[in-house]
Amino acid sequence: MRKFLTLFLIFIGAVILTVLLFIIYPNFFLSRKITFNADIKNDIKEIPKNSEPSISFVDKNLIIKVELETTPYQWAKGLMFRENLVDDTGMLFVFPSEGTRTFWMKDTLIPIDIVFISKDLVVTDIKENFEPCPTSQFICPTYSSKKLSQYVLEVNAGFVLKNIIKIGDKIELTSAENN
Repeated sequence: MRKFLTLFLIFIGAVILTVLLFIIYPNFFLSRKITFNADIKNDIKEIPKNSEPSISFVDKNLIIKVELETTPYQWAKGLMFRENLVDDTGMLFVFPSEGTRTFWMKDTLIPIDIVFISKDLVVTDIKENFEPCPTSQFICPTYSSKKLSQYVLEVNAGFVLKNIIKIGDKIELTSAENN
């Protein structure tokens, strides 16, 4: 009987802990839900495949080369464990449809700026100068877009300030060969 009571209390404790974690960090659980089907696949802007992809900021003399991240594995890994990011380059996360995007700095070793971009290729939100979350820390803060976005650009910290990137700026997806 005592063994049963101990197991029961452990089970109840685990349930309570799970519920508390869900309440405190809902994005940790919800951001892992990935949906991708043929209908929303058509919403993705055509990205040139003949050369290295790049982003051109319309109305600015600014073009940066990007790595495209298009799969759930790539989205989860992002810039983890990278020791540097070459100036005027970035990582572009391409999602199948617009949504609220949530990121964290777990195992990211470099400070970054995050630029959220709509399906119409307009900057909808910007997060600047996010510092790495130590690899020894299990729970890191999360950063969510205030508006819907389909693309997310991660660049070196200071990029947004240096290049005067603003909400409402328009971008084009191009290839480095065309520039």
